[in-house]
This record gives sequence, structure tokens and C-alpha cells, in this order.
Amino acid sequence: MKLLFVCTGNTCRSAMAEPLMRRRLDTAGLGDRVEVRSAGVAAMPGAPASQGAAHVLNAKGMDGAGHMASLLDRELVNWADLILTMGESHKRAIVEKHFDALDKTFTLKEFVDDDPANLAILDAMAQVQEAAQLKQGQFLQDHADEVEALQARYQAGDASAAGDLEQLQARLEASVKAESQQMVDLMGKLPSYDIADPYGGPQSVYDATAAEIDVLLEKLVQRLQEEL
Repeated sequence: MKLLFVCTGNTCRSAMAEPLMRRRLDTAGLGDRVEVRSAGVAAMPGAPASQGAAHVLNAKGMDGAGHMASLLDRELVNWADLILTMGESHKRAIVEKHFDALDKTFTLKEFVDDDPANLAILDAMAQVQEAAQLKQGQFLQDHADEVEALQARYQAGDASAAGDLEQLQARLEASVKAESQQMVDLMGKLPSYDIADPYGGPQSVYDATAAEIDVLLEKLVQRLQEEL
């Protein structure tokens, strides 16, 4: 299995999650079955871990200076079997750019949440999402000739085609307006699935974030033990 942790710059939260997870996997005897990497949606490739994150890792006997940030790209998205983000914004950024990764992208907190009430809401959201996808697919099928004609006009350089394509996109989105509102309503019933960004905070904030991540990783390893 290939597991990818994602945050913003890949210098704090995901930079700590990657080695912490490797250690837990080794302890659980899964080190040779799960490959772990990390990346950031706005990372500067090669950047080191932040000072606070490096201190956390060094204090745990890991190499805090050895981390080099990676920018999330199509290759990494394709590589991963499971993508776990540190916050909702990272999940949205991935899905908006790589919609095909929708079924394998979750926040870390969401993925290990075992509260029955929350699980019921997430299941309802999945059903609404599936219904919306079916509706949009049917819309595109029903308007296939129109879509093809508009694309041909656009490729031929027709200046008015872009505006017509935007109108078609608006109609497509309108076709799932009810489902979109349902998703908003359901999301409002869920707790926050964000892990606070410690960037710029004192060492105590980094320590607290690392402790929160480590608890979540313990639950993640338990789930992987059941599924692998």
C-alpha cells in the first residue's frame, strides 16, 4: 500500500506525520507493507522541515534535518493508494485539481473517525455525492451533441464559444443544485476535521500538534492492521 500525507508546505504537519507513521508501522510489523511519503499543495521542493517540526522529530530520536519538502503533483497523486490531508482545505485543493482522486482522498481525522453519528453523516454525504455524479453524467449524455458542437467551435477559434461553454457549465452545476445544498447542510453537522497549523508558533504548539497527529496515527495503524 502507498500512503501519502499532505499539508500546505510539507514542512510542518505532514513532515512530522511521515516519519511518525513509519515508526508506528515498523512497530506494528507493517513497515514492509505500507510505503509512506508526504507532500504539500503549495510546497517549495527541497525545503527543510520547520525548526519546530525538526525539534519534535529529533526529540523522538528521528532525523529532523533529513526531510526535504515535495510539491504535490500528478505523479504523486497517481502513486498514492490513499491520500490523507491535514485539513479540509488540502482535501479540496486535491479534489478540485485531481477529481479522479476523490475516492482515495480524506482528511486524516475524517479517515480514522469512528463516531457512529459522524460516520452516518459521512455515509449520507457519499450517497449524495454519488447521486450528483450520476445526475451530471446524465446531463452530459443528454447534451452530448451540444457539448461536441461547442468544443468544435472553441477549437476553431470562435470567440463566442467560451461564453457558451461557461453557460453550459452553469447549467451543469444547476442540475445538481439540490445535491450541493444537501452537501453543505450535512457538512455543517460534522466536527472540524482540521489539524491546526503550528507554523510560526512556539515549540509548545508544535509539540501539541505532533501529539495530536500521533494519536490519530495510532488509530490509523489499527485500521490498516484490520484491512491489510
